Amino acid sequence: MNEQSLVLSDELLSVFFDFKQGKVDDPKLVEKFFSYYSSYLTNTAQLQRIGRGEELLPQLSAQNLTTQSLEELAMQTRYKLILNTRESDYPYVNINKDKVEKNFSLRFQIGERRDKAVQLISALCSDARFILIFDSYFCDRWNGTQKLFQQIIPNKSLTLLHDDHLTRKVSEIKKINANWTIKHDKKNTFSHAHDRYLLIDDKIEIMLSSGFDNLFSTDKDLTCVIRYKD
Repeated sequence: MNEQSLVLSDELLSVFFDFKQGKVDDPKLVEKFFSYYSSYLTNTAQLQRIGRGEELLPQLSAQNLTTQSLEELAMQTRYKLILNTRESDYPYVNINKDKVEKNFSLRFQIGERRDKAVQLISALCSDARFILIFDSYFCDRWNGTQKLFQQIIPNKSLTLLHDDHLTRKVSEIKKINANWTIKHDKKNTFSHAHDRYLLIDDKIEIMLSSGFDNLFSTDKDLTCVIRYKD
């Protein structure tokens, strides 16, 4: 397997070469492209098709990267994916709309401190007007989850939304900050979801694999995925 992460369609490889030369015909396409971009694998046939990268041909030939199809090239990469703007069927990822996304994630093993996650989520919440909290075990684990309000939720007027998961602790939450408004999420944004979520101003979604209490405890492993909602 090569060290490169994925493969680019001919169109997107051309866009990448144009960008490196300071040429941007479609800024929105370039923005979407770089939201997915990672190191790519190509071959002599692809570079010859798009008429770029002539200086790379000898090196690629020496590596036997010559006439493989894009699908064959993809199988030699880490993620075995092809970025493009038209197809969504595997191994293709349509950068204009697809279930596959490139997000930030933080992973902590048992015993590892979660300070960086706490600091990052605190910063993401600092300017929030609305914060949706979804964790069906939130009140049952109050000894740990209350630290969300003590260490992360900003000490200012804002609205906390929930799917009935905060109901039993509303009075305790209001004691921490009486200026917070606590309301039910009428949109039922995460109803029936298994994972735990924090949604900031309906724009930044943070998924926690094992509950809010594990942000402040090292007893269990924890994965935190941060994605920006378009």
